[in-house]
This record gives sequence, structure tokens and C-alpha cells, in this order.
Amino acid sequence: MKRELIPYYVSRAFLSALLGLLISSGKEIWLGVLVGLVVYAGFLWYAHSGRYLIDTTTPLFPLRRDARGEAIRDRAIGLSVAVGGLAYLGLSLASNAFPIEAHVGSWALAAGFVTYFVISNWLFIKQ
Repeated sequence: MKRELIPYYVSRAFLSALLGLLISSGKEIWLGVLVGLVVYAGFLWYAHSGRYLIDTTTPLFPLRRDARGEAIRDRAIGLSVAVGGLAYLGLSLASNAFPIEAHVGSWALAAGFVTYFVISNWLFIKQ
């Protein structure tokens, strides 16, 4: 761990714990703990993946994108919105045509999120 990122680690641990608490309210406590740990691991991965520049002048928000990172983000967002929209269209047509109960919006949103992370990681590794 880098010493200059300690405020980032502490603030992200707090945010992860808060999200875990929100998730676990009304549900199983282990689910909240698991979500909090996964989110915190994601924050740690972002800080150490090499995808972002580290600016120590802002200790709570030290991660910055360069031009390459912004181009990757823009491309991944465009594709994920397209996939999410097509998934919503396809699932809504399928739920109208067949007697299935599907949460169309939730599945389309999940498809968009998965597409964003897969495409952005693939583009980062590829280039």
C-alpha cells in the first residue's frame, strides 16, 4: 500500500461499509458484508491497476484519467448504453410475446453494467 493513498483507503472503506450496511438492511447481514468487501476490493484495484494517474494534491480523490483513459471510457459507455437499450427492447418484446415475468429494466441495466466493465477492461488490456 502506498502511504500517500491512506486517506483514499480510509474514505473508500467508509463508503464500502456504508453501501454494505444499506444492502444488508432488511436482508441477510452476510450479503452486506460481501458487497462491502467486493466494492472495497474494486476501489483498491482501481488505485493499483495502472489505469489512473495519482494526484496527491487531492487526498480523497487522487485518481485521474489521462487522454487514453477518457477515450476508453467514452467508447465503453457508448457500447454499454447501446447494449442496455437493445437488451431492454428485446426483453420487453419477449415479455410481451411470452408469458414470463421478467424485470426488464433490471436485466437491461445489468447487461449495460457488465458490458461497460468487460469492454473497458478489454480495451485497456488491448491498447
